[in-house]
Amino acid sequence: MLTRGQTVDNVPKEETKPLILKAGQMSLHHPKVVHGSKLNQSNDRRIGFVIQSYIGTNVKQVLGKNSVQLARGIDEFNFHEKIKRTKSLMDKNDLKLKKQENDYLQEIFYKGSEKKGTY
Repeated sequence: MLTRGQTVDNVPKEETKPLILKAGQMSLHHPKVVHGSKLNQSNDRRIGFVIQSYIGTNVKQVLGKNSVQLARGIDEFNFHEKIKRTKSLMDKNDLKLKKQENDYLQEIFYKGSEKKGTY
């Protein structure tokens, strides 16, 4: 993740492919695919949906803290704090939890950095 204003150098232009989306369409990217977009010049918002990761219960977070929701099976390792699914769209406790989890992610993404991005 490029959280500190980094860029990816030496991407051969001839190997890039434009993907023009129509309203209501979406694209999915593998985490190791370099992708990006230019400034949204439309009169409507651009909506991004990110699934941070699916990880096995045997994976331990070593750069900070994050919580998980168990999708299936049994966690025999207990490396992560478990959180429950949200109750409703704007539940006040769920919003507090979302802020806490975003704070955890910022600590991981910006560890050692003097400058912190906002999102």
